Amino acid sequence: MRLKRLELVGFKSFAQRTLLDFTPGITSIVGPNGCGKSNVVDALRWVMGEQSARHLRGHLMEDVIFNGSESLPPTGMAEASLVFDNEDGRGPAEYNGFSEIMVTRRLFRSGESEYSINKITCRLKDVIELFLGTGVGNKAYSIVEQGRVDELVNAKPEERRSIIEEAAGTSKYKSRKLVAERKLERTQQNLLRVSDIVREIERQIRSMELQAKKAERYRSLKKDLKEKELVWAARQRKGLEEGIAAHEAKLKAVEDRLAELAASLHSKEAEVERTKLALLEAEKEIGLQQEAVYQNKVRLQGVQQRIEFYKRDRAGLDDAMQKGESELLQLREKLRSLAVEIEGLQKAQEEFVQLSLFEETYLKDKEKELEKIKLRMRDLQSEVEREKEALIGAANQGSHLKNEAVLKEKQRGETERERARNRNEKSQAARALEGWREKQGERKSALEGAVRRAGEIEREAGEAAGALEKWSKIQEGQDLKIAALKERLNDTRSRLVSLEALQKNYEGYHEGVRTIMLKRQREAAFEGVHGLVAEVIEAPESYEKALTAVLGDRLQYVIVRGHDEGIEAIEYLKRESSGRGSFIPRQLSRMERRPLPLTEPEVVAPLLNVVAVKDGYKEVAEYLLGDVVMVRDLKSGLRLWNRNGFVCTLVTPEGEVIDSMGVVSGGSLNGLEGSLLAQRRLMKELEAVLAGLEVELAGEQKKAEELRGEMERTEARRAALIEEGHRLAVDKIRSEHELAQSDQEVERLEAALRMLQQEEDELSAAARSLGREIEQCQAEMAALLQRQTGRQKNLAERQELSVRLAKGSEQLEREVTESRIRGAALGERKENAHLNLENRLRLQRELSEQIGARETEIAQMRQKIEQLAEASRSAETSVAEGTKALAALEERLEGERRKYREVSRRLSELDEAVKGIRPSVQESQEEKNQFQLLLSEKRLNLQHLFENIREKYDLDLRETVGEEPAGASEEELSAEIEELRERLERMGEVNLAAIGEFEELNSRYQFLSQQKQDLEQSMADLQRTIVKLNRICRLRFKESFEEINRRFEEIFPRLFRGGKARLVLTDENDYLETGVDIIAQPPGKKLQSITLLSGGEKALTAVSLLFAIFLTKPSPFCFLDEVDAPLDDANLDRFNEMIKEMSQTSQFILITHNKRTMQAAEVLYGITMAEPGVSKVVSVRMS
Repeated sequence: MRLKRLELVGFKSFAQRTLLDFTPGITSIVGPNGCGKSNVVDALRWVMGEQSARHLRGHLMEDVIFNGSESLPPTGMAEASLVFDNEDGRGPAEYNGFSEIMVTRRLFRSGESEYSINKITCRLKDVIELFLGTGVGNKAYSIVEQGRVDELVNAKPEERRSIIEEAAGTSKYKSRKLVAERKLERTQQNLLRVSDIVREIERQIRSMELQAKKAERYRSLKKDLKEKELVWAARQRKGLEEGIAAHEAKLKAVEDRLAELAASLHSKEAEVERTKLALLEAEKEIGLQQEAVYQNKVRLQGVQQRIEFYKRDRAGLDDAMQKGESELLQLREKLRSLAVEIEGLQKAQEEFVQLSLFEETYLKDKEKELEKIKLRMRDLQSEVEREKEALIGAANQGSHLKNEAVLKEKQRGETERERARNRNEKSQAARALEGWREKQGERKSALEGAVRRAGEIEREAGEAAGALEKWSKIQEGQDLKIAALKERLNDTRSRLVSLEALQKNYEGYHEGVRTIMLKRQREAAFEGVHGLVAEVIEAPESYEKALTAVLGDRLQYVIVRGHDEGIEAIEYLKRESSGRGSFIPRQLSRMERRPLPLTEPEVVAPLLNVVAVKDGYKEVAEYLLGDVVMVRDLKSGLRLWNRNGFVCTLVTPEGEVIDSMGVVSGGSLNGLEGSLLAQRRLMKELEAVLAGLEVELAGEQKKAEELRGEMERTEARRAALIEEGHRLAVDKIRSEHELAQSDQEVERLEAALRMLQQEEDELSAAARSLGREIEQCQAEMAALLQRQTGRQKNLAERQELSVRLAKGSEQLEREVTESRIRGAALGERKENAHLNLENRLRLQRELSEQIGARETEIAQMRQKIEQLAEASRSAETSVAEGTKALAALEERLEGERRKYREVSRRLSELDEAVKGIRPSVQESQEEKNQFQLLLSEKRLNLQHLFENIREKYDLDLRETVGEEPAGASEEELSAEIEELRERLERMGEVNLAAIGEFEELNSRYQFLSQQKQDLEQSMADLQRTIVKLNRICRLRFKESFEEINRRFEEIFPRLFRGGKARLVLTDENDYLETGVDIIAQPPGKKLQSITLLSGGEKALTAVSLLFAIFLTKPSPFCFLDEVDAPLDDANLDRFNEMIKEMSQTSQFILITHNKRTMQAAEVLYGITMAEPGVSKVVSVRMS
């Protein structure tokens, strides 16, 4: 799913519809700060389902809607759409038929939000699941926005594992696990409620079973009686039944044939549906096999490409090695030739040495002779020269004195001008010094203020951090307390809901009572029914057994307005055959009772005094409990009855009862009457507990809210202090720099003033000195003119003698010169021979070194060739294995296709068979209708007989009368009937509804037991599912972690040009919860945690990890927002190199300010803000 296009309308600063088309390769988004570049990243994350406005750099989600500018009004809606290319069909299976997948999100100012996929409205969950496991998503590693690199570096190890999980593809499994855990929690609550109901029903079944067995016996005798009373009807109907038997037989034959055809038709249709399902399964399996074949081919192509790379590298190394061996032979040949040449040069050098010695001896003799002549000439010449020099010196001295006098005069004028300039510069420097001294004072005061404020901010920020840590610990404790209260509240509410459901459905009451109360509750019928005795009388827990034992079934009495309402309810129960019930009028006439023996020592109190009665029902309670007295125990009660018998009913706290006749009842109360009062008491207790817990929870939540508010205020204050601290740090550095600049400038100006003053003093002294020197020059010029005349005469005499000596010297000089030329030529030739020898010796050494280097390079290339050969053989083995696996997969795919064709053929055959059966079914149905019409005419006569029997016996003759007993006479039949009537009379009152109630109760018990088993099985299945998902997550995380770590260890030294790094687990025994830490060792440093590295090293390490994750599981595209900002030029080049390599398989969209990164891009998008608050896009294709 390559990212193809992003469309924005009214999103943040993009007021008008904006399209950004993304091509394969690298795309850069550039522009000045604040122009809206990062809004593109925000839009991407927003479309993918981001729900936090803070993560979108806002306070409310409404902040993403364009808020207007000077020329444009605010928009009412923000919309963003992502379009993905799905030509390769690699998207989700349900979108394989679409060449593009468009995901759209809209938000209106009214607060309404909607999502759509391919313009079809969907849920947020659908959008999230679309990207699960692909490496793409609003939290995935494919989007790295500003600050994400710092978050990755500074995150806790447990937080850092999330990016590994996304690469491992466990996010969808964790999502399923959360769903399974929520289902498990709901199932546990349902199981708790069902278990409560099952326990209640188990108690009901035991008492109802005895009544049902008695009713079964009664019903059996009643059935025998009805059969014998109606057996005579068999003789009367026999003739009619034989008359219609023939038609029934024919009809049966037709119906059998029709049933057989219908069964065959249903069977074929069912088989058609099964075949269609098999066809769908086959299509699904074909798709899976096609995907496997495709993946295998991709892997095979990758291995084959590596083999080609190995071959090209090996061929290049072979050529280089052959070239190196050829060069090595040439070098060795040169070395041998050079050795011969060196030997010849050494011999020539020795000859030149001998000739040079001979020439040097001859030259020395001539030079001695010449030296004698020259010595005399030099003496004479010296005299001449001295005279000339004296004359020239005198002339020069005169000229010099004249020039010096002129120069001194000029210098004196220049000195005066220099003094004027000096005075002007000194004045300007003094004014500048005064200005800089004022600035120096101002900047020193500003710096001292900034230092004081920075100290105050540091102290206040430390206090805020301490307070924040304290609030955080308190908040953690408060959250734990709230979680515990919520758990208790949910448990209490669940129990209360279960008990309320039992009370609402009148579980545990007799069927008749339950029928009346449910009809009154659901249909507002029986207005004269006020309630049940169990609902109006309550007792403390210590007296529940006594009250239950005394009242017994009377707890289920229905309280009515009067007897008429009771009769109405009884008639309804009879009509509906819904069991029995007892009804007590609310208004009863007061009974005359004998005085109770309240003064007896065995008496605790009248039971009526210890129970609570609902208002308006006191007469009912007095009627039921007016003669009941509570005694200490059973023995005390028997003693009291023996003295005061036939006066009242006695009851103990343990539920033992002595009635007025002396009948003693006791034992354990296992029936459900005991639970009726306990249930209502428990409900009230739970309601009180629930109310208390809700009040306590509200109080704790209020405290937690106050704590959160305090933490937010403290955090905001701390952030403001940190921001102000950063600003003051910048101001301090700027002030320090400006103060240093002021100090330097003041020092410079003070030094300049001192230098100018010194120059002025020197210029004044120089002007005075120049005046004196000019006067001295003029006096010396007059004396020098007199001395020149005597020296000219001496000079002429000495020049004549010098000419004669010069002619003899010339001849000797020519001979010496010739000897020197010959010696110089020999010396030059000797030196050339020496230099040639040295050059050849040096060349010999260089050739030897080149031969050694070439031999080393050839050995290394030979080793590299062997390594490439081994890698190539390994890759070829992988190709062979992959080819074999691909053939197996293609064979399996062909098998699935054959299966698909076979299933399709079978489906066609079944469709034809169904079409062939349907006409036969229709014909048989028409024949059956004809026989039914004839049979109806015969049965009409028999129906008159049935109606007569029904009017007389209120029975259906067809269901109650069977074959007439063989040999049974009328007298015998009458005697049997009479005996049955007597037996029924002796059984007394029987609750016939108990059978139905027992069956209903038992059926309900079986149903709920099955539900309980289903819930338990569901819990076991969910637990197994969670274990399975944990196993998958653990395995995938382990595999991905190891692969990412391997990639990380490769990429880190590549980006750092050395060093090493690795990922470590904080708990290697728990892959589900373990954190991930980063250990790095940049070149030249010790191995240490990433938190100890410099800022640039941290950034480059985080980039290495992101690239390792991306290479392990590439996502279709990667969005990097100013990730390159902290990198220097060298690291940036390596960063761009990695981006270029990975862009061969994935898209890269980079937001950057760096020119080097822009140069690496193929497409540039410029974000501009010509109008404040409104962003526009300009695109440039670099190719």
